[in-house]
Amino acid sequence: MEKISKNKSSSWQIKAGAIMSYVGIIVNMIAGMIYTPWIIRNIGQSGYGLFTLASSLISMFMVDFGISAAVSKFLAQYITKGENEKIGNFLGIVYKLYLVLDIVILAIFSVVYFNVDVIYANLSVDEMATFKVIFIIIAVYNLIAFPFVTLSGILTAYEKFFQLKLCNIINKIGTVISTIIALLLGGGLFALVFINVFWNLITICIKLWIVLKDTSAKVNFSYWNKKELKDLFSFSVWATVISIMSRLVFNIMPSILAAVSGAKSAALFGIASTLEGYVFTFSDAVNGMFLPKTVRASYSNEREKNLLGLMIRVGRINLSIVGLIVIGFGVAGIEFIRLWLGGGYTVVYICTMLMILPDLIYCPQQIGRTTLIAENKINYQAYIYIFVCIMNIAVALLLCPKLGVLGAGIAIGITYTLRLVLMTFVFDKVLKLNMKRFFYECHFKMLIPLAGTTAIGAFLFLFSSSKGWIWFFCKCGIVVIIYAVLMWFMAWNKDEKQLVLGTVKSLQRKIMK
Repeated sequence: MEKISKNKSSSWQIKAGAIMSYVGIIVNMIAGMIYTPWIIRNIGQSGYGLFTLASSLISMFMVDFGISAAVSKFLAQYITKGENEKIGNFLGIVYKLYLVLDIVILAIFSVVYFNVDVIYANLSVDEMATFKVIFIIIAVYNLIAFPFVTLSGILTAYEKFFQLKLCNIINKIGTVISTIIALLLGGGLFALVFINVFWNLITICIKLWIVLKDTSAKVNFSYWNKKELKDLFSFSVWATVISIMSRLVFNIMPSILAAVSGAKSAALFGIASTLEGYVFTFSDAVNGMFLPKTVRASYSNEREKNLLGLMIRVGRINLSIVGLIVIGFGVAGIEFIRLWLGGGYTVVYICTMLMILPDLIYCPQQIGRTTLIAENKINYQAYIYIFVCIMNIAVALLLCPKLGVLGAGIAIGITYTLRLVLMTFVFDKVLKLNMKRFFYECHFKMLIPLAGTTAIGAFLFLFSSSKGWIWFFCKCGIVVIIYAVLMWFMAWNKDEKQLVLGTVKSLQRKIMK
């Protein structure tokens, strides 16, 4: 009975967390497309640029070396095995490590601060003075907040997804409302900085309260074990490599384009990467929520059967989401970009499509990647990411001088395709997951709705050009309805239909209240 209750609670947390994730994404998109330009108009491009510059400079050094990911992984493992004492011991080691890292980062910040005049010599005297103040404020906040990064990992391990995602939404909405009020009352750049710091600290306090109230996690500050420290490092090093390589694929491309093709190509790639970011964020919204379930499946008696079953179930849900997003952008993307930016941006659409098409296969394989974390085999993923990152740079240097931003899109498209092929090989041969069955159950059984929606949507947008946003959104609504109908009658099984109905009913109850 207790096990059944726990499973129900876990499923509810995943569903609720997923809904809150999508709400958070929508809030962030609205903030990015409407709120951010308004901020720039109020504090000026220079002021917002200084804020962005200080934030980005500090974020370069705020690397936790995969420790936060390790917290989720190891705590989920201990919870599954009922080893509650090890939770406190592990967290004791983690917090000592964070203290050491904080001291190192403080030293780095000090060196950077006393050399900003050299690093940013092109700033005016007033801009430099303002930048230094902002740098100090954000740096102090990050040093205080850094050890509390573990709170998200703890909440993930205990499957408190709803609470975690709610905290993020509260943070964003609170920041937006407070900033609008402050700027309307005459506040400026420093108000923006203090408001961001204030709401981030509030969010930390809320997360800490939830951890203390709703979990059994305790910290044994006196505990120390060299072997466990070695295990932590062996995992975190590879997690860090994956994180760096993932960032490098995109972050290095503007520099390559600016060097070989010019600033205009870099700007166009910036637009394409923003759109790709929105698509991937939607498709990857539930990533990490299944770590505890994956750990339990990995340590079960029928490992391969349970893991493959979980991978198929989650993969079909993910494909239903990412399929709609990719197909939606595929048929409506050109018109959206024209309405949003004007004419002459077709290359942005092509570049974006090249980058998001591999997501149709990559995103549904989430449980495979999570299993690599659960079973401490992420070194295989790290090797692949290093290889594809090098390939990405090589192909970009070859294509970008001739093709500009299109060359960048092709390079990333090739990189992502190569990545998913190699990762699929690892899932099949290393994790012993039957990937032929996975593709049959997931992609083949959903092929007709995916292809049908693409054909109908392409016809709709090709032969009925929109003159404004209203007709554009009407056509998007028609595509969504067609997709849902085809999925309902030709792809979704009984459990998936029940999931949709249950989610709709739950939202109705929430609205009625």
